[in-house]
Amino acid sequence: MNHDNASLAEKLHTMSELLNDVKKAVMLRAQEFELAIDEQVISDSAQLGQQLNQRRKELAIDMVTLELQTGVSVSTLKRLFKDPEQVKFGTVLRVADALGVKLCAAV
Repeated sequence: MNHDNASLAEKLHTMSELLNDVKKAVMLRAQEFELAIDEQVISDSAQLGQQLNQRRKELAIDMVTLELQTGVSVSTLKRLFKDPEQVKFGTVLRVADALGVKLCAAV
């Protein structure tokens, strides 16, 4: 019986170590996720416009094609990419959606 208790204690100790390793891995992943989110935080409207324009370029979508996809004129797109405050929020949402950019609020 004493051997059984020692074996059980060893198994519990091994499981405890494995659980601690999992906890560390989860905490590390959570920290990496937080850093990734922080890198994507937009602090002003001009930065939002720049990021939307950068996404358009990454997707190799020219302005005329984006105009056709969204119904937003090229001149309005240019204003949006320069400073989104110059256009209606619905327009920003339409363009962001067409570019596959999700806008969300974090509290």
